[in-house]
Amino acid sequence: MPGLIAVDLDGTLLDGRGSVSSANRRAVDRLREAGWTVLPATGRSWRESRRSLEAIGHDGVAVTAGGSVLSDGRTGETLDRLTLETGLVHQLAEALIGHGLVAHLLRDHHAVEHDYCLIGTGHLDAATVWWLEHHAVPVRRVDSVEASLEVGHDHVLRVGAIDRADRLEPVCLTMRQRFGDRASIQAWSAVTAEQAVGSRTHLLEIYALESDKWTMIERVRTARGIGADRVVAVGDGLNDLRMIQRAAVGVAMANADVRLLEHADHVAPHHAEDGFADAVARLLDGSIPLPWRSATA
Repeated sequence: MPGLIAVDLDGTLLDGRGSVSSANRRAVDRLREAGWTVLPATGRSWRESRRSLEAIGHDGVAVTAGGSVLSDGRTGETLDRLTLETGLVHQLAEALIGHGLVAHLLRDHHAVEHDYCLIGTGHLDAATVWWLEHHAVPVRRVDSVEASLEVGHDHVLRVGAIDRADRLEPVCLTMRQRFGDRASIQAWSAVTAEQAVGSRTHLLEIYALESDKWTMIERVRTARGIGADRVVAVGDGLNDLRMIQRAAVGVAMANADVRLLEHADHVAPHHAEDGFADAVARLLDGSIPLPWRSATA
């Protein structure tokens, strides 16, 4: 009996241009034909993911927004979610603005009419402008936290900021020291128009403590009656770390963060070289051992 494979998008399923290659598309088809449950698991919101989901003909569920949402892959309907407490959202936004950043509030588009509320008068970097325009993301922008109260601090999935790595790293440290017992705080390289991985533009992401891709993967696995020993996870970023650690088989891309590589059971080629398709071929031909195959052999 096949299992469930959770696959990240950026730096994993998507190539250097942010597209699904023909080889990776065929790999997804092969998995489905073999009876596998394919579960996209991404830091992107559904609206930011929909072109990629359409490219692989995905009409099942998808783990989106870093694990804070379980979305209907075809319609974007929110099926499950984990949100930040409204008072905490207020404090996080004030702290980011105090560091001279624009606070990005990602909200549940199924509950409100926009995806992002951007708070502050600071400059939006080119990567942010490109991303929002490229994905046609509805945005509200206000000058202050007080003004944002009229828009609302409810239905917030993530609070974040985008800037150069050298600016965000100390901010991330300060935010962890202040809010680390109330929220999950991470920072890493952002996707830009020029680079899918390794950009000097970084993003800071703050979620509810329990928000994680693995949390939603577990909910999907349990609902479908798939055993814990039948889960494979494939990823490259720090927000993939827990699913790589917890899955029965964790596969990291060659371009993965070194902290991910340390915990992976197997390493696939670079995402720009159809590494996902290579991993799938090895899974299906037995080159990557699967626990349930060994148990029934």
